[in-house]
Amino acid sequence: MKHILVVFASIAFAITLTGWSALAGAQTPWQYGRIESVKKSVTTSTKAWVANTPLEDEQTQYTIAVHVQDRIIAGTYELSASEMEPPPEWAAGYAVQIEIGPDSLYVRSSTGSMRLHITHRKAAAPMQPIAPEEKKRLAELDAGPQSMIGYSKAGENKATAPEPAPPLPVAPSTGSVTVRSTPFLSEVFVDGDSMGYTPAKIALGPGKHTFRVEKPGYTPWTKVMTITVGSELTLDATLARK
Repeated sequence: MKHILVVFASIAFAITLTGWSALAGAQTPWQYGRIESVKKSVTTSTKAWVANTPLEDEQTQYTIAVHVQDRIIAGTYELSASEMEPPPEWAAGYAVQIEIGPDSLYVRSSTGSMRLHITHRKAAAPMQPIAPEEKKRLAELDAGPQSMIGYSKAGENKATAPEPAPPLPVAPSTGSVTVRSTPFLSEVFVDGDSMGYTPAKIALGPGKHTFRVEKPGYTPWTKVMTITVGSELTLDATLARK
């Protein structure tokens, strides 16, 4: 009898461990978050030369940081034919829903969604609480389609759905900086975050930003600039050999 009890206890313990392992590996459910920052970097590389003219290829990468609870999680994705640019509404403080996987971050709102590859996480102050109107807007993401629109009983006229209003033009919310350097292909950092290699065109929110350009064997070059909405600036960095 004691032997049977020991066997049952071992099986129950194994089932408990299996359950906990499944929970640990599962993705977390949808949570509220706020956009912390959206940064764009463009890296230009030369694919080939034709009659002394370089054929250049541009690669655009976005780094999106999201504030959730007491953490900031940042991830990246590359712009491609299947990946669109982030919605312009995704400015600092904009409320979104997020789902966190082992190495991926899925961000969505009523204006768009993105799946990012997580690059880093860090502790932060508690996030500003989500307001009731923001929760209402995000709750619409889980609502089913309004299937009753246009429906009518026999003998009744069908309701006609109103024509959607044309979208309002979206005002720009960032400025851009084109960073060039001597020597070529130096790494560019903005506010401590790597933004790719020169020449690079970077979209940034308004305010002061610290630029650092560096390459092994050279002394790093730094400059602080103030970005305004709609501005298009150029930085030429000349690095001195050590």
